[in-house]
Amino acid sequence: MLNLPIQTNIDKMNTITDFVSMLIEELKQSGRYGTARSYSSSIKRLNTFIGHNKLTFRELTPELLKRYELFLYQEGCKRNTVSLYMRMLRSISNQATRRGKASPQLGLFDDVFTGTDSSEKRATTPLIIGRLQDLDLDNASSLAFARDMFLLSFFLRGIPFVDLTYLRKSDVKMRVLRYRRSKTKRLLTVAIEPCAQVIIRKYEQYTQNSPYLLPIINPALPDKYKQYQSALRLYNKRLTHLSTLLGLKIRLTSYVARHSWATAAYREGIPVSVISESLGHASEKVTYTYLASFENRTLRNANKKVIALLKINLNKDFIKKKPQKNKSVLNAFR
Repeated sequence: MLNLPIQTNIDKMNTITDFVSMLIEELKQSGRYGTARSYSSSIKRLNTFIGHNKLTFRELTPELLKRYELFLYQEGCKRNTVSLYMRMLRSISNQATRRGKASPQLGLFDDVFTGTDSSEKRATTPLIIGRLQDLDLDNASSLAFARDMFLLSFFLRGIPFVDLTYLRKSDVKMRVLRYRRSKTKRLLTVAIEPCAQVIIRKYEQYTQNSPYLLPIINPALPDKYKQYQSALRLYNKRLTHLSTLLGLKIRLTSYVARHSWATAAYREGIPVSVISESLGHASEKVTYTYLASFENRTLRNANKKVIALLKINLNKDFIKKKPQKNKSVLNAFR
């Protein structure tokens, strides 16, 4: 803990904490609860390091950030976690500068890590995903549901779990899914391949009175976002269990399906630009400066090519046999 002295008689909105509080409220009002949580976590960590919540943007210097980075490592944070905190803080600083609440500081974050450590693997192979598909989970409906949602995420071009959760039946027409990414707000169109369709049909009996495509959250209960958070925790917990059953060195998580789709596509020679468009990335600025949107046929061919690597057998019992209707499936992520 640094215990910097607290300045007096400062413009309240020049304190980083108060500016972030304003941003968090704006994010919540626009439904961006995940980003709001990230900002909240980021400012709490920074204030723990400083020793109070009155730090100003003027006091945010390269030297201070370097000491903060060291503090995070000493607290046991991994490189990618440190990078996340720094990128959140950089985003906050940039927004404060744009709004006239902070003066521009060139190279403020140049001496701290803001990249991605590739040694922390977040992708697995089609062979492993095939083994996951073949697991006998007839007597473990909650694990089977987690497995199926992982596969469905992969089959739908690496759709994130948050978007999978909020998919509505009205988003599907003529076996084509159109949804807006919660993170980037980009509208994506994904053809529902047969292997994805059978998983969706497998759980139709649990969504008869729900507007949602999948039985992940209960529309009759309040606070859908808290339901999603709870479902995500249970999903990752069950994916960890599945990783153990498969004897994997890499731990399966909600994002491994997305990274695995991208990695498999890249290894099959699909251009990075097509992969970027398929995933709905908004941050691939270099790619988007010279590429127009791809035709849906191109994107569908990319997805079919990746799915074909798994050699899906649509007659497999696990994917054709509907589970016996019981509460354990409905409560899988609740």
